Amino acid sequence: MNLWGCSRKKILISPADQLRLAVSLFVYIIVYSIILGFMIFYPLYNMLEASTAIEEQVLISGIVLYLHKRVWLGLFIVAVLGAVNTVISTHKFVGPMYRFQLMVKELIGGNYVARVRIRKRDRFREMEKLLNDLADGLELERSRDKQFYADIKTRLETVSAILEAEGVEYPQDAKKHIQDIVRELNTKRR
Repeated sequence: MNLWGCSRKKILISPADQLRLAVSLFVYIIVYSIILGFMIFYPLYNMLEASTAIEEQVLISGIVLYLHKRVWLGLFIVAVLGAVNTVISTHKFVGPMYRFQLMVKELIGGNYVARVRIRKRDRFREMEKLLNDLADGLELERSRDKQFYADIKTRLETVSAILEAEGVEYPQDAKKHIQDIVRELNTKRR
């Protein structure tokens, strides 16, 4: 039984995590841009201050103003695009992690029939297989335990029937059955 299909409609699966990453990248790009701006403009301002000729100052001022118009807008656009790209690219990571969390909650709740499927282009394909293998193993163990419980119950009912039918006259048969059951329980525990 597959509880989660492979299509994902929302880009923001874990908004707090994805937006935190996007804002972090945006801030880093802005900080790096300020550093880059300092490296670009500081030498120009030094040249402007050192210049004595008006024509040279006009030329340097024109370059500085032109760069201010272009560089800051361009760097801001790069920061916004970087943040948007972060949200989109984390979709391939956060989506599978969200589904894995749901799967683990199902397993903790005892639903070993649940399986997880992620999209072909998502990351962590090996984790998908491991979780599904874990569910298979738990489901198999539960099935074996149910069968073992049913067998022990049947054998104890047999011992009870022997004791009721034959009374206390033949306790050796009942004792042998009980010893077999205890031996089997001890073997199962290991």
